[in-house]
Amino acid sequence: MTRDILLGIDAGTSVIKAVAFSLGGEQIAVAARPNVYQTLGGGQVEQDMHRTWADCAATLRELADRVPDLARRVAALAVTAQGDGAWLIDADGEPVGGGLLWLDSRAASLASDYLKTDAYREHYARTGSGLNACMASAQLAWMKRWQPDRIARAATCFHCKDWLYFKLTGARVTDPAEGNFTFGNYRTREYEPSILEGMGIA
Repeated sequence: MTRDILLGIDAGTSVIKAVAFSLGGEQIAVAARPNVYQTLGGGQVEQDMHRTWADCAATLRELADRVPDLARRVAALAVTAQGDGAWLIDADGEPVGGGLLWLDSRAASLASDYLKTDAYREHYARTGSGLNACMASAQLAWMKRWQPDRIARAATCFHCKDWLYFKLTGARVTDPAEGNFTFGNYRTREYEPSILEGMGIA
């Protein structure tokens, strides 16, 4: 069987899509379903990680129903999703609470206070990025302070796309740009201990 299909998955804030393309980039078929999030008060906005994965898998099954021999024809797979946030899993790969979204502002005052510190100047110099409440670093710092049991149970912090990739492959990975911009050093492409310490995450 010829591998003649490119498969894309996009888990947006409100819709999850799976799309099959020809190698030339023409759309062959698409499947989509709503993605649901909960507003919990106090600026907290989360998605049920199990449901997000189940809905993603359902779109893939729907797409397979529309494209003959889809699984055997896929040449490459790309996974993308809503940005920022903090999706925690434990050592067994199970979610630790809901996935915090980019809409989540629970860490707003913490992030605002941090921007006024000397530590933030060093943070910016190393990450090359600003900081806001929707970033994993601010959200992790908030959880470390207000939900330490949640942090203690977590083994890995993902973004949404990384969670889906993990469910598809079992690999705990991310791309270097996303892995570094929130608390890493863009020059070394490694996590920066001084930032983790300065934000109270370490």
